[in-house]
Amino acid sequence: MLSKEETLNLAQTYADEHFLCSESCLLALAKAQGVESSLIPRIATGFGAGIGRSGETCGAVTGAVLGLGIKYGRDKVEPIKDRRPYWYATELLERFKREHGELTCPALLELDIAKPVDYEEYNRRNLWVHKCTKYILTATGIAWDILNEEK
Repeated sequence: MLSKEETLNLAQTYADEHFLCSESCLLALAKAQGVESSLIPRIATGFGAGIGRSGETCGAVTGAVLGLGIKYGRDKVEPIKDRRPYWYATELLERFKREHGELTCPALLELDIAKPVDYEEYNRRNLWVHKCTKYILTATGIAWDILNEEK
């Protein structure tokens, strides 16, 4: 497992290379876990900008959930004994919301990027660099922490 600093540096590098928020988080978390697949980052692309630039749940959050699924996701249906199969996603959402107060792009960016005029403003103000990268690093860092906690 890569260190947290190495994982965050990767997420930053992917963001700097113009991978989407969801792709950047998944790529960094997969590499941190030693996982490579031709499906990564492809499976995260549609989650960018709040799922297809709809502004719903932040793409960094959804990408981090996918990254956690590498370790905690299930391959088969089994009786549920103590924890629900999606506990790791709930944990990530709660921690991210504690940190930033919100989960959706419009709330986090104070713009609705699904609207062309707001998307232009997003680009004009370079919010990818000034806000989205921060959310990518937060989501990746929280996911790294969850991956490295004893459960």
